[in-house]
Amino acid sequence: MATGMLNNKSKQTTTRIPLDTLDELKQVKEDSESTAGFIVTAIKGEIKRRQREKSHTVPAKRGA
Repeated sequence: MATGMLNNKSKQTTTRIPLDTLDELKQVKEDSESTAGFIVTAIKGEIKRRQREKSHTVPAKRGA
């Protein structure tokens, strides 16, 4: 049974989002999409983008 802000699969967090950003989010998310779903998808996309960016900046090892 989940208690408090943590369970087996997720942790609840609270953040402040600028009102203009929140308005833009509401304009672009799908009607069937929850705000939480939109945010999680956006976070996952940003994580992947940064990982790709980081992997491109690390110099490749040259073979011996």
